[in-house]
Amino acid sequence: MKKLYAGVLFFTAVLFFNSHHIFAQENLQSLIDEAKPGETIHLKNKVYEGPITLTKPITLTGSEKTVLQSKGKSPVVTVKGKEIHLKGFNIKQLTSQKKVPALEVKGRKNSATKLKIQTTSLGINLDNVHDSMFSHLIVKGNQQENGVNVLNSTKNKIGNLRVSEVLDGIYIENSDSNTFVQNTVQHSRYGFHLMFSNHLFLYQNSSKQNYIGAMVMETSRSIIKENAFTQNAQNVNSYGLLLFDTTDTKVVKNDLSSNRIGIKLQSSARNSLTQNSIKTNFIGIQFDDASSNIASTNMFLGNVNDVQAIASKNNNMDKNYWDSSWKVDAKNNGTSIIPYKADPFFLSLTKETPEYQIFFQSPGMALLQKMLKSPDQLILSDRLPLVNIPHKQLTQNLNSARGLLLMGIGMILLSALCIQMGRKTK
Repeated sequence: MKKLYAGVLFFTAVLFFNSHHIFAQENLQSLIDEAKPGETIHLKNKVYEGPITLTKPITLTGSEKTVLQSKGKSPVVTVKGKEIHLKGFNIKQLTSQKKVPALEVKGRKNSATKLKIQTTSLGINLDNVHDSMFSHLIVKGNQQENGVNVLNSTKNKIGNLRVSEVLDGIYIENSDSNTFVQNTVQHSRYGFHLMFSNHLFLYQNSSKQNYIGAMVMETSRSIIKENAFTQNAQNVNSYGLLLFDTTDTKVVKNDLSSNRIGIKLQSSARNSLTQNSIKTNFIGIQFDDASSNIASTNMFLGNVNDVQAIASKNNNMDKNYWDSSWKVDAKNNGTSIIPYKADPFFLSLTKETPEYQIFFQSPGMALLQKMLKSPDQLILSDRLPLVNIPHKQLTQNLNSARGLLLMGIGMILLSALCIQMGRKTK
C-alpha cells in the first residue's frame, strides 16, 4: 500500500512540475504545438531534426550541446508571433538552396539570445519584426548569403553579434529606428549595409577585414558613433565607411584606420563628421559630388593621402589635425595660420582611368599636378588646421603607444633572459 501511495505522489509531482516546464522529447514540433502560452520547453543535449515553427508566446531553451538542424527548403527555426524567446542552443542550416535562413523571425517583442548559427545559406532573416531583441549570437556562413537581414522592421536592438564569412554581415533595408551595438563582422563583403532606413544608431561596432566596413545608402538622421571600421583594404574600391546619398547623419568618434579609403562621401549632404580618428589609410577622406558637409576636429595621421575631393562644394573642413600640415600657431589659439589644401587633380585622373593609381606620388604625377593645377574653387581647404591632436584622441593614441612600448620592453627583457640562461647552460 505504501508503494502505491508513493507512486501516486511521484506521478502527481511530475504532472505539477510539467505544468510550468516541458522537457523536450523526440517529436519537438508536437511539444511546441501542445505547449501552453508562457511555458518553457527545455531541449536535451542532442541533435533535433527540423524544421520547426513557433507561433505562440513560449520559450525554447537548450545548451551548448543542443543542435537543431535541417537541410530542406524551409528555415530550421521559424518564429511567427509575439513574445517568443529562443535561448542557448545551436542551429545548423545544411540546405543547398539559396536564401533559406537558419532562423526566420516575424512579429513583435520576440528575442533570441546565446545562439550559435552555422549556415550554408542565409543566417537570420528578420522581416516585419518590431520591438524585439537579438543578442550574443554567433553567425558563420560560407560567403554565399547574408549573415543577418533586417527588412521592414523597426525599434529593434541587435547587439553583441559575431558574424563572419558571409556576403553582407548585417543588411538593413526599409527599417527605421533600429539600434546596433557592439557587433563584430569579419571576412565578409560588407560589414554593415544600410539601405533606405532612417534614425539608425550604430554604436561601438567593429567591422574589419571586409571589402567595405560599412555602406550607408539613402539614409537620413542616423548616428554612427564610436565604431571601428578598420583593415578593410581587400579591393581598390574598399572603404572603412561609405556614405552614399546620405543626409543629416552624424559620424562621431569612429576609428577609421588601415583601410584603402577611410571614409567616402558620395552624393551626400549636410552630414557631420567630428572627432574621428582617420589613420594609416591610402586615402583618409574622399568627397565625390558631396556638398554642405562639416568635417571638424578629426585626426589625420599616417595616411598616404589625407583628403581628395571632386565635384564637391560648400564642405567645411576647418579645425582638423593633419600630420602633414604646416603648423604655425602665430595667434596662440591652437590653430595654424597656414591653411591645409587638397587638390582633386589625382582623383579626377584616376576616376577616368583607375589604373593610374599606380603612379600616385610619383615624380611625374607631381609635375603634372603643378602644371595642370585645379581651379581654386575645386580645392578643398582647412583654413584653420589644428596644431595639436585633440585631447581625447591624443590620450587614446598615447595609451596605444604605451601598450606597444611596454610590449616591446617585455620582449627585450625576455630575449635578454633567454640569452643569459643560454650562457649559464653552456
